[in-house]
Amino acid sequence: MVVLLTNDLMFQSRVSGAVKAAGGTLAVERSAEKLAEKCENKASVRLAFIDLSLQTLELETAIPHLKSQFPNARVVAFGPHVDVQRLADAEACGADEVMTRGQFDRDLNSIVSA
Repeated sequence: MVVLLTNDLMFQSRVSGAVKAAGGTLAVERSAEKLAEKCENKASVRLAFIDLSLQTLELETAIPHLKSQFPNARVVAFGPHVDVQRLADAEACGADEVMTRGQFDRDLNSIVSA
């Protein structure tokens, strides 16, 4: 299972397609707390994607929350390349991998199928 924090419906569709093509399922929310509530089998979550464009998301609490709720998941944060501070903040808050949105979009299929 893959989880995604975003409010971008168009990009959500792109991620959903990649996850389905890899044989997985996707859960999407706008808050880490709601996302954790939505997932019954937290141990089955292998990837947690965070869209850093979701400005209401407080990385200092969201990333540790995801890591504690989904202990088997790799947390991957992605955002606009021009938002250097937000990318750095995600890394400082404990994201396992941080990349630009372009990198994420380009590598999405390989990330999901790995």
